[in-house]
Amino acid sequence: MGLHRTQAERAMAGATFEEVDVARSYAARAPYAPALYGRLLEVIPGRRRALDLGCGPGKIARVLADPFAEVVALDPSAAMLEAGQAADQGRHPNIAWVQATAEDYADEGRFDLVAAGASIHWPDHAVVFPKMAAWGATLAVMVAEPVRQPAEPEAWAGFLTRWLAIMAERTPGARKAYNPAGFAAEGLRHEAWMDIAGRERFTHRFEQSVEDFIDAQHSRATWSRTAMGPELSARFDEDLDALVRPAALDGRLVLQIASDLVWGAPRSAPRAG
Repeated sequence: MGLHRTQAERAMAGATFEEVDVARSYAARAPYAPALYGRLLEVIPGRRRALDLGCGPGKIARVLADPFAEVVALDPSAAMLEAGQAADQGRHPNIAWVQATAEDYADEGRFDLVAAGASIHWPDHAVVFPKMAAWGATLAVMVAEPVRQPAEPEAWAGFLTRWLAIMAERTPGARKAYNPAGFAAEGLRHEAWMDIAGRERFTHRFEQSVEDFIDAQHSRATWSRTAMGPELSARFDEDLDALVRPAALDGRLVLQIASDLVWGAPRSAPRAG
């Protein structure tokens, strides 16, 4: 888990992603653009071994299992791995589902590709990146988020500010106040540990119900239903529903999803500065 996260944040996240409800809610998250995977395969010449780092319910691993001979789906959460195996339904026997932290995982072989989503922010980079460099892998980091949320920017920022303050009060020291610039900087810290070879963005249309959009928020450590409790979860859902439902047509939201792909060689030490 990231060097720039507090111990409280690490502990909170680790516990949150063990929750069955969080693992279940992952299914409602927006997928990566199909074109992203096509481009990824163009820049990764090898097809022998791939590692999905912090795989969650394995949505990356299950796509990579078709072109790669072997895929290791790595996650410390048993609930996430169980959700991934249930979703795969045995279609990909070449996926090895491994329960371990990125810091503890050891493999003396080599990987053609290490893929990671938002999970790249959580491991201790000083431990994990030298390991990836020794594997000789290309690291690909993927992020999928709506181009804009289904609400006016000021209203969306107000919602986040209000609810992060509520959750900070409920779990002191475990959550930060809303700070878009700070969040953006945190999201790029891992890039100091990469020699970046390329960066591309892909957009696609994604449609889902308002209920699924709300459910997807509960897959995030910040909005875990367990951390909130039933009463606060219900209030959160009502507040978010009121915010986004005006943008829906017949109860469904149409979102433009931006899928960002950054790839390159992991470094044994970060760049200075």
